[in-house]
Amino acid sequence: MTQSGQPGAQPPSSGAPAPPPGPPPAAPPPPDWQSPPQQPSSAPAAGNMPSWTGNITSTQPVAGPAGFYYADVPNRIIAFIIDYIIFLVVFFIVGVVTLSILGTNVGFAQAQSTASVLVQNILANLLVGAYFIYTWVAMRGTAGMKVLGMQIGHQSDGRTLTYQQAALRFALIFGPGFIAGLLSAFVLALGLIASLVSLVWFIILLVTTAQSPTKQGLHDRYAETMVVKAARSVG
Repeated sequence: MTQSGQPGAQPPSSGAPAPPPGPPPAAPPPPDWQSPPQQPSSAPAAGNMPSWTGNITSTQPVAGPAGFYYADVPNRIIAFIIDYIIFLVVFFIVGVVTLSILGTNVGFAQAQSTASVLVQNILANLLVGAYFIYTWVAMRGTAGMKVLGMQIGHQSDGRTLTYQQAALRFALIFGPGFIAGLLSAFVLALGLIASLVSLVWFIILLVTTAQSPTKQGLHDRYAETMVVKAARSVG
């Protein structure tokens, strides 16, 4: 019972009316190209193998910027194989031309001279370099990358690479192999040793890419580049 004698009556209000509710909190800004990556939920398989051996073959998506995933190593290898088929055609054509012009006649056969090997390596690498640098800048990806829905951009905001960036990235990936080809024109043994060094360097790039949360190998870090894969192309 209240003082008015009516059960359940509310007491008179003694204060000012409650202020109206404030505006809803603003939505968080969309993530940019360099958003922190989300690590895969599954733990690597137990065993004595290093952790990067699982990463280097894993195709589990790792979320990156909005609408993209960081391009994993297997997809990059497949893209490179597609591009490598193009390289083989280029090397074959250049080799036939240089051998026919600069080759050394040995009986009924024709062997490559030092000049033909040297010219072949220089011309082939110039053509391959032009292919990579141009497609990275003008198309944001090579033919192999496009087939798999990947693209390359600046690591900070995804803008198109400059030709200087693309040239630096190409030199970091293929430079040792180019040097090995030049050395093989003069001293075959040196060329073989340089080829082994080039192979080791390529493996290092694969390992550092697999270990990186953003899938950036040493070449990507120094060139400030990042390779991503469209979300619709994942899975």
